[in-house]
Amino acid sequence: MIPAADLRTWTRQVGGDTFTVSTDPSRIQLDALNAAFATDMLYWARPLPLDTLRLCVEQSLCFGLYWHVPTPGGGEGAAAAGEDARAGADHPPATAMIGLARLVTDHTTFAYLSDVYVLPAHQGRGLGRWLMQCVDEVLGSWPALRRCLLLTGTAAAARLYEETIGARDVGVSIPAGPGGRRVGGLRLLERRGNPRALGAGDGKGEGEEGKDAR
Repeated sequence: MIPAADLRTWTRQVGGDTFTVSTDPSRIQLDALNAAFATDMLYWARPLPLDTLRLCVEQSLCFGLYWHVPTPGGGEGAAAAGEDARAGADHPPATAMIGLARLVTDHTTFAYLSDVYVLPAHQGRGLGRWLMQCVDEVLGSWPALRRCLLLTGTAAAARLYEETIGARDVGVSIPAGPGGRRVGGLRLLERRGNPRALGAGDGKGEGEEGKDAR
């Protein structure tokens, strides 16, 4: 169950269109998410059986990005949405899910960021940056957070994560997973949390949390 403090909604206007980011899992449109998983844009993913996908969503903190679809006769945006409108067509009347960021987390000390995307028809409008700023707002509200980790395969994405959530390349290259649609390795990025949660000043170094378990 998602803690009440992590259930949040943000809304903004961009060029006459209205967009919302929400962490409410009941708003996630599973068919739209699976449609995105089927594209080469999400090279790391594959569509999942709906029961499996629902479990994935319910056990994560998902930041859904939604476009408020213009009403008939509303003009701009209705025809340009293309694939996006079709992806959200089964979820009338008002919004289409056009992006996501998913945190696998205990909501306290650790998070892994995955499945970040904005559909092509809505890229170039600052929505990905805004989505990451919403993620950073939640991460910044966890006083015991040690770190958030993520993998990325492009320098442009790495810059976005550094500029929005403060994630830095830790200098570790990881081979792409078997069966993936990507050639080449991935870079591991880390967004550090509260210095007190990291053990700063008490003699513990980074990456030494597991020493006592040996």
